[in-house]
Amino acid sequence: MTEMPSLNVRLYGTEEGPTPLRTLRAGALSAVLDAGNLRTIALGGVEAIRGIAFLVRDPNWGTYIPEITDLKVEEDSERFRVTYVARCADAEQALSYCAEIEGRADGALAFHVAATPETAFGTNRAGFVVLHGVAGIAGAPVTVQHTDGTVEESAFPELIKPSQPFFDIHTLTHTVSPGLKVTRTMEGDAFEMEDQRNWTDASFRTTSDRSRSRTPIRSPSRKRSSSGSHSPWTARCRRRRTTRRR
Repeated sequence: MTEMPSLNVRLYGTEEGPTPLRTLRAGALSAVLDAGNLRTIALGGVEAIRGIAFLVRDPNWGTYIPEITDLKVEEDSERFRVTYVARCADAEQALSYCAEIEGRADGALAFHVAATPETAFGTNRAGFVVLHGVAGIAGAPVTVQHTDGTVEESAFPELIKPSQPFFDIHTLTHTVSPGLKVTRTMEGDAFEMEDQRNWTDASFRTTSDRSRSRTPIRSPSRKRSSSGSHSPWTARCRRRRTTRRR
């Protein structure tokens, strides 16, 4: 008689179950902490950003599941702060990084990561992945500031766009709902955007542009990696006040 797979295997395909989620709040700003990354960043209950994650890929595009230690969470009515140390490793290489997340009641949110290879480390991408929703955003105006400082006034694709909508991104500014504007600033690398609707995922995704190189990047051991591994990421969500006419 065949032994019945465990509940975790039946639900998740592995013995390792999901990590506990925690909702962080600072005034009207809220975010869900999930395995060191953020989901459902909202202001006043309105989603401003779908998710922010720092991901490390191996030379074959496999995604490491980091081992997180020294996790600390501070939270009060005006501010939350999360710090932790993470390690990505396999039989051939290892990389560790320190992360800091801070959110404030004024709508400001920052996510900083500094990574250091413990060995010579090959990766196809090590950096932030940001998910933006589609509802209320597809077809909407967006201001793109590029890494050279030039500004492009454009719009999110309304129809599914096979190629990347934007390259060389430093800052994105747009409205996600009436009265709620979001500005995202990404440093440490140039970023590009993909239309995830090509793969039936209702989101736009912004990542560091490692895909342009088409070959793995190799960092020497014990050298703090730049180009996306030392990455400050900030966002500011602001709700504009509106006055009703009498």
